[in-house]
Amino acid sequence: MVELENPLARVTRSAALIRHIDPGTGDCIADIGCGPGRVTIPLARALSDGGEVIALDVQAEMLTKIASKAEQNGLTNIRLLLCDAREPNLQDGSLDAAVMVMALGEIPDAKRVFPAIHAALRDDGKLLVCESVFDPHYVSRGKVVDMATAAGFVESSYQGNRFAYSIVLQKSPKLSGNMRRQHAARPKKLLSEPQHACGRPK
Repeated sequence: MVELENPLARVTRSAALIRHIDPGTGDCIADIGCGPGRVTIPLARALSDGGEVIALDVQAEMLTKIASKAEQNGLTNIRLLLCDAREPNLQDGSLDAAVMVMALGEIPDAKRVFPAIHAALRDDGKLLVCESVFDPHYVSRGKVVDMATAAGFVESSYQGNRFAYSIVLQKSPKLSGNMRRQHAARPKKLLSEPQHACGRPK
C-alpha cells in the first residue's frame, strides 16, 4: 500500500488531496517533488480515463520506485521527469493542475518554484500545496501564500488544523510583465528526458 510508506499519510491522505483539485477526464497533472509516489500512484488511478500524471523529482531513485509501482499496478499514464522543480522544463500552459505534498521545504530558494508552475498551468489551473508540522521541512501557510501571491496565484480554498493543511491556489492569468520576463530569461535545465512509467530513469 502506497499510503503505508509514510507515517504522515494519515494526516494528508491521497484520496482527500485528490478531491481538492477535482481532476477531470483527460487532465494533465504534475506531482512536484513526487518522492516514491505516495500521491502519484493514486492520482494516476484517478486519471486513468485519458489523463496523465507527470511525476517530477530531482532524485532518480524516486522515479525508479514509481516506475516499478506503475508496472506492478498496470498504470501506463505516468510520465517521469528528472529535473529541478525550480526549472521543471514543462511546456507553458500544459498543465491542468499541480500538487506539492510536503515537498516545498526541501527545495532551496523555493520561491522560484511558483513562477515556474504558474507558467506551466493553463489559465484556470490549480496548484495544491500540502504541509504537515510533522515534516522537518514544514513551510507555514503564510509563507506559502506570500510566495504564491508574488508569482501571480490567488488563494482559492483552505483546509487544515494545527497539524497539517492543504491550500488550493488558482492561477491568475495576469502575471506581471517583469516577473514573466524573469521566468522566461532563466534557461531550463533538464537532467533527464521524460520517460514512460514502465521504463527506468537514466
